[in-house]
Amino acid sequence: MEYVFDVFFDECFARMERSGLLSRACRRNTISHLNSVIAGCIEGRPTATVQLAVGLAVTAAIDYHNRMRGDNYEVCLMGKYHNVLYIALRIAWDWGLDDSAIVARLLGEIYRCERTFERLFLGALFGCNAPHFIAGWKSDFTDQDENLRAVVFFLHHAARARTTFPLYSPVTQQWRDVRFIEVPIESCGRAAPLRVALQATAPDLVLILLRHGADPCCPDDGAGTSPVLSVLEKLAEYERPGYPYQLVSCLRLLLRALTLIELPYKPHPYPVRREMFLGKYGRLLADGLLRPDPLFGVPSLRQYCRCTIRGVLRDNCQLPGGTRRLPLPRKLQKYLDLLHD
Repeated sequence: MEYVFDVFFDECFARMERSGLLSRACRRNTISHLNSVIAGCIEGRPTATVQLAVGLAVTAAIDYHNRMRGDNYEVCLMGKYHNVLYIALRIAWDWGLDDSAIVARLLGEIYRCERTFERLFLGALFGCNAPHFIAGWKSDFTDQDENLRAVVFFLHHAARARTTFPLYSPVTQQWRDVRFIEVPIESCGRAAPLRVALQATAPDLVLILLRHGADPCCPDDGAGTSPVLSVLEKLAEYERPGYPYQLVSCLRLLLRALTLIELPYKPHPYPVRREMFLGKYGRLLADGLLRPDPLFGVPSLRQYCRCTIRGVLRDNCQLPGGTRRLPLPRKLQKYLDLLHD
C-alpha cells in the first residue's frame, strides 16, 4: 500500500505546476483525489484499516516533501513541494488520524520550513476569510468552527506526543523548546496564540487555549506587557456599566489560571507601584472586576492548589485530559479544568 501513495505523489505532482496548490480550489481537488485513493485502498485490501491507510498517506506526503527538500540541499522549494504538507494536514484531520507520532512528525516538518503555525491558527482566531487578508492565502477549512475543532485536534496530538519546537526568544536571546500551543504567530507580531486570542477578545478560544495548557503569562513572546495587564488596559477605557462582556469574560478566564498578578512599573518600590496601579486600575477593583488577593495579598489556598496541579499536568503534557483522570469529585475536576470559578 505504501507504493500506491508514493506513486500518487510522484506522478500527480510531476504533472502539476509549481504553483498548482496555491489556490484553495486546487488543494481541495487534490485532497478529494487522495481521499478516493485512500478509500480504494481500504476497500481493495481486506487487511487494511482506515488508520493504516491514512497513516501511510500522510507519511508518503511527508516523505515526498523531504525528498524534494533533500534534492535541493535541505532547502524547502516551497510552492507545491511545501503545500503537500497541508494536503497531509487536511487528510489527517478529515479521517481523524489517531497516530500522534505521525501527526507530530507532520507538524515538525511544517515548523521546520515556516517557523510558525499561523496557517492553522489564524482561521480559528479570526475566521476563515481573515487569513487571505492577513497573510495572502485562503484557509483550507470550511468555516471558523471547523478550523477551531482542527486546532483542538492538533493540540491533542501534539500534547500526546510531547512535541516541542525550538524557538529563539528575543527577550532572553536564547533558544528554548516550546510546545505547539506556544509557537508564535508571525503575522501577529510574533505573539503567542493566547495573546492573539485576547487581543481578538475571543473568550471561547481563550478558554480552549488555557485548558490545553497555554501559559497565561505568555513569556518570551516579546510583547512586554503581560496578557492580564493588556486586558486591564482595555477595560480601563470603559466605565461601569459599559464594560464589554466578551472582554470581562477574557479577564475572568485569565484570573482562573493565575495565582498572582505582578504589579507593573518596575523598578519603582512596591508602595509606589501599588499606588500607581490603584491610580490607573482602582476603578476596576471597586467595580468588582478584580479581587485584591492576587494583587496585594496572598492567593487563596484553593486557587494556589489549582494552579499548582495544573502546572504539574502541563509540564507532563496531560492537559486537559489529565484533570479527568485524577481521583477527585467531578466538581473539583471541572474546577481544575477552569470550567468554573
